[in-house]
Amino acid sequence: MIAVLFGTRPEFIKLAPVIKELELKKLPYILIHSGQHYSDELNKNITDDLILPKSNYTLNIGSGSHAEQTGKIMIEVERVLKEERPKILVVHGDTNTMLAGSLAAKKLHIAVAHVEAGLRSFDNKMPEEINRIITDKISDILFAPTKGTKENLLRDGIAKERIFVTGNTIVDALRKHFDAGEKSDILEKLGLKKNNYILVTAHRTENVDDINRLKQLILLFEYAISFLNREIIWPIHPHTYKRLKLNKIKLDKKIKTFPPINYLDMLTLINFSHIILTDSGGIQEEAYILKKWLITLRESTERPETLTANFLVGLNKDKLKKAIDAYRKGKVYWKKNVFGKGNSGQLIVKTLVEFYEKIEEES
Repeated sequence: MIAVLFGTRPEFIKLAPVIKELELKKLPYILIHSGQHYSDELNKNITDDLILPKSNYTLNIGSGSHAEQTGKIMIEVERVLKEERPKILVVHGDTNTMLAGSLAAKKLHIAVAHVEAGLRSFDNKMPEEINRIITDKISDILFAPTKGTKENLLRDGIAKERIFVTGNTIVDALRKHFDAGEKSDILEKLGLKKNNYILVTAHRTENVDDINRLKQLILLFEYAISFLNREIIWPIHPHTYKRLKLNKIKLDKKIKTFPPINYLDMLTLINFSHIILTDSGGIQEEAYILKKWLITLRESTERPETLTANFLVGLNKDKLKKAIDAYRKGKVYWKKNVFGKGNSGQLIVKTLVEFYEKIEEES
C-alpha cells in the first residue's frame, strides 16, 4: 500500500494528479490529511473541485508554532503509519506536514517519496527552506520538477539514482481544470472586468507576523493601486486576516478582501487579472504558466525558472515600479514547458510502482 500525506491547499492541488493516477492504475493507497490548513469549508471545496475521494484519515492538527505543529503531526502520522503499514509514504513540497510525515515514516523504516524535491531559495531564514533540505536528505525517491532542481539535489550529495525529473504536477492540474475554471462566475460575483484588477495574495510569516512589515505591505498595495489605477482583489488567508484585525490596520476602500475561494475560482482570478502581487510559491508557477504579469513580494524564490517574467521586489515600491515598467516595455519572456508537459502524475506513479515492486521482491 502507498500512503499519500498532505495538509495544505497547495499540497492537495499538486498531489491530485498523483492520486488520480493511483486510482486509474487501481493501486492500493490511503489519503492522510493532517489538517495543517484548518478550514473545513476550504477542504471540502478543494475535494469537490478536483473530484477526489475523501481522506481516509483527517488528523485535525490546526494552527500552532512550527515546533508545536510539526510535533503534533509527527505523533498522529506515526499512529496512522503503525496501523496501516504502507510500503511508501508520498509527501509534497515544503510544509510542516511534509517534514513531520517524512521523519515519522523514516523512523518506522517506511520509504519516503518527495514530490517537488530540490527546490532551494538559499535563504535559511525561511522555515520552508529548512523543511525542504531535511526532507530531501532523508527521502528514498526524489521527484525533481526541473533540471535545475535536480542539480540542487546533486550538489547536496544526493545519489543520482534516487532522483527523477518528472516536471511539476501543477501543469497537470492546470490542464485538467482550466476549462472548468473558465466556467466560474467569480468575476460576475465580485463585479470585475477582465484584465482590470490587481490580484493579491499574502500569507507568509515574514510578511504578516511582523507589524512593521505588515504595514509596509499595505502601503505597497496602496502604491500599486495609485500607480496602476486599478483596485486590488484579495482572497485573504485566515491568518493574515487575524493579523490585520489584531493590529487594527485599516485598508483602503480600493482593496477588496474576501475569504479564501475554491481552486477553480482562483484559477479564473489569476487568468483574468491585469497583474498579480504574491508571496506564494504555487501562484508564481501558475501565473508563469498562464503568462501573467507577476510580481513576488519576497527577496528570494525557490522557483528561479520563473525569473524571466517574475520580479522579486520584497516590499520596495521603487522595485515595484521598475518591474511594472519592464512589463509595459515588453522586457520579459516566458519559457515554454519549463515545468513539464502535463504528464508528471503519470511519471511519478510509474516510478512509485517500480520502487514498490522492488520493495516487495526484497521483503
